[in-house]
Amino acid sequence: MDLVLVVREGAQVGRVFTVSRGDRKTIGRAPDCDIRLPDQGVSRRHCTIENVGAVLRVVDLESANGSFINGQLVERGSLGPGDQLAVGPTILECRARPTAPDRAPGEATLAYREEGTTTVVRKVVDTQYPGMEALAAAGKPEDLDDLQRAQRNLATAYQVSKMLANAPGLEKLLDEVIDSIFAAINADRAALLLQDRSDGSDELRIVASRSRTGEDSDLDEISVSRTVVQDVLENAASSLSRDASADARYKAGESIIQQKIRSVMCAPVSTDDSVIGVLYADSRSLTGAFAESDLELLALIGNQAGVAIHRAQLIAQLEKFFFDTIRAIVATIDAKDGYTHRHSERVADFAAKIATELGRTDEEIEVVKLSALLHDVGKVGVPEAILNKPGKLTKEEFDEIKKHPVHGVNILGHIESPRFKEILPGVRHHHEKWDGSGYPDGLSGETIPFLGRLLAVADVLDALSSDRSYRKGLGFDKSVEIIRQDAGSHFDPDVAAAAAELHSRGELEVLPEWIEPESDPMPTKTLDP
Repeated sequence: MDLVLVVREGAQVGRVFTVSRGDRKTIGRAPDCDIRLPDQGVSRRHCTIENVGAVLRVVDLESANGSFINGQLVERGSLGPGDQLAVGPTILECRARPTAPDRAPGEATLAYREEGTTTVVRKVVDTQYPGMEALAAAGKPEDLDDLQRAQRNLATAYQVSKMLANAPGLEKLLDEVIDSIFAAINADRAALLLQDRSDGSDELRIVASRSRTGEDSDLDEISVSRTVVQDVLENAASSLSRDASADARYKAGESIIQQKIRSVMCAPVSTDDSVIGVLYADSRSLTGAFAESDLELLALIGNQAGVAIHRAQLIAQLEKFFFDTIRAIVATIDAKDGYTHRHSERVADFAAKIATELGRTDEEIEVVKLSALLHDVGKVGVPEAILNKPGKLTKEEFDEIKKHPVHGVNILGHIESPRFKEILPGVRHHHEKWDGSGYPDGLSGETIPFLGRLLAVADVLDALSSDRSYRKGLGFDKSVEIIRQDAGSHFDPDVAAAAAELHSRGELEVLPEWIEPESDPMPTKTLDP
């Protein structure tokens, strides 16, 4: 991997030197040294460093004052990320950095010129140490512009990091990335493109975009140069075109001209070890074309966004794995009771829709779905002979059935997780009734936890509407009508009304593939009074 040396003490504080894998460089005061340190106490050729993979190999060249790694005098030694190399009065800290081209961070390549004015800037911005490049350029106290630039970069990095860290979920995070661009840069439009790795193609697609005016028409025909994007993806190079209409890389020149786009920037969205996307911003202002400092800010936002997006994607993958595991467990439980194929999944779907109708938050709905999926987990504590008994159940057998909510709480209560503690009220109380005649605790009205009241409706809705081997389902019209009639006795009136409203709009029914006939007909199961 590529490594960098950051000057922590000495005449060039903030200077960053890249040492790519396989590179061998000489450190010293001599003009021909690869890393020139004009400090007194540094020999003309002080030492060599070689990137051998994960570390830098240091060899002292019989320097006058010696070479020190983490305070220890060495003739030969290894320098890894976090270690410090003292060369005279200069202290350099070794850090890892994402793979990038063989250039020092901050190097600019001027690709086109027009009447002496740079129209295109290609730059690899050091986003690992925001503000360091500008701070290093401010060699004197009077260099206020560079100091202010460094301060702005540091402040932007902090604000963007705070904003993205608080985003609840990936979708909101993508919007926050666009917000941060408009907050930091005077852009007219902004877009975030990410690689779609779901089909293995890694093709870029726009996942979030907005104009400053908020008008969708302003987002038509966002032209992103394939050449620029490829450079961003492969080399982590940010790109600024001050006059996009004169930039040969934007082949759709007519579109650029028609949209009156003056200036365009692109920057990498990067994680610790790869580039996963591109940030795009453009401006139509004739007098306010983007500056190089804007490019630095966009690159900083891209770095912060990459880390946050990667983290959110990992969390989303873990969430999916978690729910898939829960569904597998639930399928096992449903298989134990031959009468309720995919019952728990349908209850989860109903409950989530009703909770959304009642204005619950996304976080609350996640709890609803998990509680609904596991509401019958206690059936593993009920003998299969009772669950699948043909004919009538005795009072004693029905009393065993009524214990499954308590069994479920006892099973899940062993999981030491706040998330599982939140779902327990739904597991325990989904058979309570509004009038107090339910079980296991005989609670009534609003003393029944919301999850219990919600799952009571969803549970009965599926029981009434779904086909069983021993009977046909009543259908949604009849099932919803029964729930509406029993509001205030069996069900919470507000929850029942929300279900009825969803049904009236045709939004309550579950996916057709979730309603499957039982493979083996089973005798009717009834209860003794």
